[in-house]
Amino acid sequence: MYALIATGSQKAQSEIAEVVRNCADFDVVFASSAGEAVSKAESSPFDLCVINGDKTGKAKTAAVKIAKLSEGGVIFLEEAEAFETSVAELSLSGIVVVPKPLSKMSLVTAIRSVCAANMRLVELKEANRSLEQKLEDLKFIDRAKISLIKQFGYSEDEAHKYIEKQAMNLRVTKREVAMNILRTYEN
Repeated sequence: MYALIATGSQKAQSEIAEVVRNCADFDVVFASSAGEAVSKAESSPFDLCVINGDKTGKAKTAAVKIAKLSEGGVIFLEEAEAFETSVAELSLSGIVVVPKPLSKMSLVTAIRSVCAANMRLVELKEANRSLEQKLEDLKFIDRAKISLIKQFGYSEDEAHKYIEKQAMNLRVTKREVAMNILRTYEN
């Protein structure tokens, strides 16, 4: 897993990196400015990005860009007096805002929450890919059934049973049988 830490302070980089590495097995990459962080996020994906807020607003803009670019979680470190405003602005982009002065426990909690959410997101995306594949398979199978109905006068039930039987006999998927039927009978 990869983590990007964006802060201009060497001390903050090492302290945050230590906490990040203790939370999970992250390879850590550093950026000393908001622009550099966006550049690094554009060139390679990160599972976690921790951005130290600044007074110019560039870090906040970078956090939003990185959240849009990446599937990984983004944590934004903000001064206590601007915390509520930043939460209102950044939470809409899925960014977790942590107040400064930073406590180790609050950063650990944020990192673990982001990691847990990312794991759940990966599971949901995999389930979505599986459902999309099944839907695509059904489209091919339905087209193959229509071809069988046109070619041989099968009923829909007979065409379905034919595809199932061929799949069992040939020890292939129903999609593969459907693709063979489509190659044979569709012009």
